[in-house]
Parts: sequence; structure tokens; C-alpha cells
Amino acid sequence: MAGGVSLGLLAGLVVCGLVLLVMSSARIHGWYLLACGFALAAFAGLERFAPDGPLAHWAALALVVWAACRLQFARQLLRLHQLAPRLDKVLLALLAMLAFAALHAGIETRLSPILRVLQALVVASTVVLAAGALVVRRRVRWPAILFCAGAVLLLAGISVAHLPAWSEQSWAPGQANPAQVAVIAELAVLALAAAARLRAERAHEMRAHTLMAAPGIDALTGAANRTGFERRGEEWLRDGRPFSLMLIDLNDFEAVSERHGRAASNAVLAAIAQRLREQVRADDLVARLDGDSDGDRSSFAILLVGNPPRQKLAEMAIRIETAGARPVAHEGRLLAGGELSMGIACHPADGDTLADLFDAAGHALQHCKRKRMGPAYAFAGELAEDAARA
Repeated sequence: MAGGVSLGLLAGLVVCGLVLLVMSSARIHGWYLLACGFALAAFAGLERFAPDGPLAHWAALALVVWAACRLQFARQLLRLHQLAPRLDKVLLALLAMLAFAALHAGIETRLSPILRVLQALVVASTVVLAAGALVVRRRVRWPAILFCAGAVLLLAGISVAHLPAWSEQSWAPGQANPAQVAVIAELAVLALAAAARLRAERAHEMRAHTLMAAPGIDALTGAANRTGFERRGEEWLRDGRPFSLMLIDLNDFEAVSERHGRAASNAVLAAIAQRLREQVRADDLVARLDGDSDGDRSSFAILLVGNPPRQKLAEMAIRIETAGARPVAHEGRLLAGGELSMGIACHPADGDTLADLFDAAGHALQHCKRKRMGPAYAFAGELAEDAARA
């Protein structure tokens, strides 16, 4: 009776996985569906075949494939290839070991050695995945929390009755092994985690559509666009507020798109915009000046409230340069960060209109880009003073 209930629950989880796959068409839900399907096949085989029978190892093979599909699903659920690439490499090594274990299960007819190897790999992969969940918990909160809960259930069930118990004890069809119950319970919790991630992705898409529809916002980076930049600058000019304008360009950025593709260049732009926002105050404005979502364009601007001394602006420029140079994680790879050049102009010293300030900062930016040595920033006021002395 217990065995029939377990198989019924697994069949229900297969249906749940199919629904998730139809709703999103994402590969991650395909891995979940395969994990549930192979778990169902494995436990149905272990229920039907005697442990010492010639066909029992095929049920164990299905269990190995379940472990591999579960590992692939959890990697993508937690986005470890992007957020924790070092741990992800360890998991890829464990995935390769599972592939060898699957080959071994196809040849070895004794059940006990297969299940012993499988248990060790399942425990190791679960511990590494749980560590990855703790690392990424701030970025994927609920999937990480739910995965950890499922991992606790699985490890507890395996510790109570380890997987090789099927081959070491007398066979009792119709009775569910605690490890089997733990596998089913974890799959149920992982279904909730997959649903939580799908919900988060839908919310992110809605926010992206809102940004695309909002005037003055660049949809790719979430920074202000040129319209928003000009609106804020003109407002400050009308109010007579002193402010500084910093133009920023990513040197040789076109090579990123040529070498890694448009998605990678977009990821770099979004990361640079976020790092710029982290360096400024709440009243300052970060803008991307290239308008649409063309990832081959790489000009940014910052409007800074007030008119601090050049030394303060230079210190900020150095912090921005350092932040921009950090590598950007994208699809399991670390892309080189941006080598930035900056031109700085101040109102009212360097111009009375936004166009004049933009031209002054642009002239300083080009001067900075032409230099082979020296700081990554230049002040329009210093260039004007040098020209006057000359």
C-alpha cells in the first residue's frame, strides 16, 4: 500500500513538472520533469524486481539518472553558473562522476555497489548545492530557502535508511523505504522552488515592461536615458543649482560584443550601470546616453548635485574606475570589466547651458582617451586653464 502511494505521488509530481514546462518552456523545468520521471521509473522497478534479480540494476540506473537530472535542475534553479561559478565547476565534476556511475550501472548487475556509489554522489552534490544556495540566497531568496529545506529532508531520509538498504535487507514489496520517502518529499519541495522562481521571473518581466514604457528610463540598464538626463539637467539649470557633469565611456567596448555576443555585452552594460549607481548619492543621476537597447553603445553620464572640489571628484572618478574594472559574471564565464575614461565639467564654471557643459565634458573625455598615460579622468576646467596659459 505504501509503495503504491509513493508511486502515485511521484506520478503527480511528473504531472506538476509537465505543467511547469508547458507554462514556461524553460529548460530548467524540463530537467525537473526528467528527475520526477526517472525517480518514478526507478522506484517502480525497485518495487517490482527482487534486489538480487537480473533486472534490478536497470532500476538503479534510472535512480542514477534521477540524481543527474536533479543536479542539473538545482544548478539552474540557483543560477550557480552565474552567481557562484567556482561551486558550479565542482558540481560539473560531480555530474561527470554520475555519468560514469550510469555507465557502471548499465554493466554491473549487483545492486549494492551501484547504490553505494550513488549515495556518496548524492550526498556530496547535495552538500555543495546547499553551500551554493547559501551563497546566492540574497539574489534568489525563495528558491534558495526551499532548496535548503528539501536538502535537509533528503539527507535526513538517507541517513535514516541509506540507499543500499534495498540490497542489504530482505525485500518487502509494498513498503516505502525512508530514503524513497525523502526523495519524494524533496521533489515536492523543489516543485515549490521552481514555482517560486517562475513567479519571480514573471515579476521581473513585468518590471522590465514597466521600465520600457516609462519615459526617461533606459530599459536595458534601469538607468535614466538621454531624455531623463536632459530633463534633470534642465531642471537644475532653471533652479540655479550648481552641479557637476561626468561623461563616461567604456574603451574598446565593441570587442566585447564581437567576441562574446550581444547578450554578454548587454550584461556588461547592466553591471556597469549598477556599479555607477552604487558610487553616487540618492539625489545624483546616472544615465545611459545611447537610448535604445543597442548593446554596442557604451556611453554613460552622471549628474552630481553640488560643486565639490576637484580632489573629491577625482577620488570619485578613481572609485568608479576601480568598480568598472571588476569582471562581470555571465553564463558561467567572467567577462572583463570596463576600462573607463571620464570627462568632468562643472556648472557654472564650465558652462551656462547643458549643451555647453556636455561639450566641455566631451572635450575632456576625448583628451583623456587620447592619453596613453595618466589618470582615467580629465577636468574641462583644467584643460581650459592650460589652454589659457599656453
